[in-house]
Amino acid sequence: MLEMKKTRAYRIYRQSLIYDTVRNHGKVVKRAMRLPRYLGSAYQCPICGTGLRAFKPIGQSYWRDTEKFGTIHPASALETFNIAAFYCPRCDASDRERLTALYLDRAFRSLDPGRSYRLIEFAPNEALPKWLKRFAFIAYRSADLSRKTVDERIDLTAMDRYADRSVDIILCSHVLEHVPEDRKAMAEIRRVLKPDGFAVLLVPLVIGVDETHEDPSLDEALRWKYFGMGDHVRQYGKRDFIARLQSAGLQIEQLGIDYFGAETFRRAGIADNSVLYVARPR
Repeated sequence: MLEMKKTRAYRIYRQSLIYDTVRNHGKVVKRAMRLPRYLGSAYQCPICGTGLRAFKPIGQSYWRDTEKFGTIHPASALETFNIAAFYCPRCDASDRERLTALYLDRAFRSLDPGRSYRLIEFAPNEALPKWLKRFAFIAYRSADLSRKTVDERIDLTAMDRYADRSVDIILCSHVLEHVPEDRKAMAEIRRVLKPDGFAVLLVPLVIGVDETHEDPSLDEALRWKYFGMGDHVRQYGKRDFIARLQSAGLQIEQLGIDYFGAETFRRAGIADNSVLYVARPR
């Protein structure tokens, strides 16, 4: 098996859509086999609607990597990160996807079902897009700079394909921390949003940290240590994150437990310190 993985044919296979399809199918089968142990009525996933006795915790690989690289910010200090209830055992939705769905479910009630709303989601996972495609008035498109499986290959810092004021909704969760020129990306989000549109923007934030730390000279190991992941280019500070968005011409709503309600958070497996950032053009 190890010898096969060294071959050129296997490397080509790893880059193919067939590999992605087979891998995803395997994950679905595993989740289905393990699901019965999680079924119950104490909780409910707002995306797939499954009643649960528990959500799944964050995987062991996360703990191995944070220990290996000596990450300076403990997981318990992160905003919007439910360690003990990270995944839905049926649809695999993360806590931040579930939080986004809770907000969109409310926001969609004020939309006109007789018209079409253009929604672009950057770097999507699997669960939320399936839920969004149930709404007939949402014209959903997935986007990413490098993924093969998205609808549109788009650079967030240069969305030339989208005209000014042409997009109703943008979902951009845990993407900006990967983008070297994040201010350009924020300005582009502002440019393409319609005057009455909005963007859901989430990045990893550490409670009590207000200033952003970024250093392009850091290698992968040090990015793990200071930024929480090897492919992150910064650790945002909350105050600075909001200030950058405001400088791009966006006004920010911070929606937490007071907005959604404690029981809604508990039932959906959302940590009490979770906050959804909704940006609208000024």
